[in-house]
Amino acid sequence: MSAGVVALTILGGWVFVATVIRGFPLIDPVVPMLNVATAGALIGLLVGVYDARGLEQQRSLEQLNRINDTLRIATQELVSNSERSALEQAVCDRVIESGPYDAAWIGRYDPTDSRVRPVAWTGFDEEYFESLVVTVDDDPTGKGAGGRAIKSGEIQCIPNVFEDPTMQPWWDQFEALDAESLAVVPIRDDETVYGLISIYADRQNVFDEREKEVLSELGDTIGHAITSIETHEQLAERERELARQNQRLEEFTGAVSHDLRNPLNVAEGFLELAQEHGDEQYFDRVADALARMNELIEDLLTLAQQGTAIDEFDKVPLETVAEDAWETAGSPSATLRLLDDLRTVACDRSRLRELFENLFRNSREHAGSDVTIIVRPIDSGFAVEDDGPGIPAADRQEVFEAGYSTNEDGTGFGLNIVKSIAEAHGWTVSLAESPDGGVRFEFTNVEMIESEPLTF
Repeated sequence: MSAGVVALTILGGWVFVATVIRGFPLIDPVVPMLNVATAGALIGLLVGVYDARGLEQQRSLEQLNRINDTLRIATQELVSNSERSALEQAVCDRVIESGPYDAAWIGRYDPTDSRVRPVAWTGFDEEYFESLVVTVDDDPTGKGAGGRAIKSGEIQCIPNVFEDPTMQPWWDQFEALDAESLAVVPIRDDETVYGLISIYADRQNVFDEREKEVLSELGDTIGHAITSIETHEQLAERERELARQNQRLEEFTGAVSHDLRNPLNVAEGFLELAQEHGDEQYFDRVADALARMNELIEDLLTLAQQGTAIDEFDKVPLETVAEDAWETAGSPSATLRLLDDLRTVACDRSRLRELFENLFRNSREHAGSDVTIIVRPIDSGFAVEDDGPGIPAADRQEVFEAGYSTNEDGTGFGLNIVKSIAEAHGWTVSLAESPDGGVRFEFTNVEMIESEPLTF
C-alpha cells in the first residue's frame, strides 16, 4: 500500500505539471485524476505484490535457517552428552533458545506404566511440569496429542489448542500459560518409543509442514542418541561385572591356596601318624580336617555364585524367610525375635535365606550359643542385631573382607557372602552397635512392598 501511494503521488504530480507547462487548460480535472488514480493503483498493486512476495520469501528463509539451527544445535548436544538426563535437559534448553517457542519438555515413557513422566523442561514454572498428567490409555488424558504421539509414533501438531476437543483436559493450564499451539514429537528409535518432546507457542498455526519434518527428524535423532547411551551404559555395566568376577576369582584363588592348605596339611600329618601307629584317634583328627575342608569348599562356591546380579525379584515376607533360615542356622539354646511390622521385600528368596543363615551363624559363633538375635524393620530396609560382645568400630570395615574372622573355627567368608548377596540385590549393608551392645547389621535401599488388602 505504501508503494501504491507513493506511485500515485508521483504520477499525479507528473501529469499535473506536464499539463500546466504545456498550456492545456484543465477544463475537467477529474478525468485525468481518475486516470492517474487508476494507473497509480495498478502500479501500487504490482509493487505491493512484489514486496509481499519478497517479505514472504524472507520469512520463509528465516524460518528455514531457524529450523536448521534448531536441529544443528540440538544435534551438537546429542553428540556432546553421554548421560541421558543431561542430554534431555540440554535439548529442551537449545530448542527454546533457537526457536520462537515459549516452552518445551521431555517425558519418558515406560510400556509397563501408562503415564508419560516429565524429566526435563524449560520455559514455564517447574510446578506446571511436575503436575502435568499425560497418559497412554483410553482416559481423556491419554487421548490428547501426547498419548497419540506415543501410540502412533508420529508427530502431533495442534494449530489451536482451544479448538481441539482432545486437548480439553489441559485448557485451563493452556489459558493460564497463554499457550495457543502445540507440537508433540515422539522420541523413538525403530520400534522403540522412549518418550516425547512437547513444544509450546503463544501463537496459532506456528508449525508448518517444513517445521514438522525437521522436528520429526529431531525426535528420531534423540531416540538414536538414547539407544547409543543405553548401549554404552550396558557395556560399562558389563565391564564392571567382569571386574567384580575377576575380583571374586582372585579371592577364590587366594582362599583355596591359603585356607585349604592348612586342613590339608593337618589331614596328611595325622594320616601318617595313623598309618604308623594304627591309633583310631588319628583317623578322627583326619576326619575333622576333611570336614573342615568340605565346609570351606561349600562357602567358597557360595561366595563365587553370590556376586551375580539378580534379574527377577519375588515378593518375599521377611518374617517367613527368617524363620526358615533359623531352622537350619539356629540352635535350641539361642533365641530369635522377629519384631512387628516386618514387611514384604522384593528379592531372591533363596539368596535372602542364605543371607539370614550366615548372619545367624555369625552371631552364634561370636556371641555364644545362648545369643538372642533380633530382626527389626528400619527406614528403607531391615536390621539384624544380637546381644553379643559386638565389634570394635576400628574393625567394622574389615569384617566383610573375604577370609577375615576372629574365630579360629570360622571360615572368614560368612559376612563376605552376606555383603555379596546384598550388593546383588542393590542393597547397602552397614555395621553398627545394637542397643544391647552387640552387633547390628543394617540393610537399606531395600524395595519394600505394601501389603495387599484382604479380599473376602
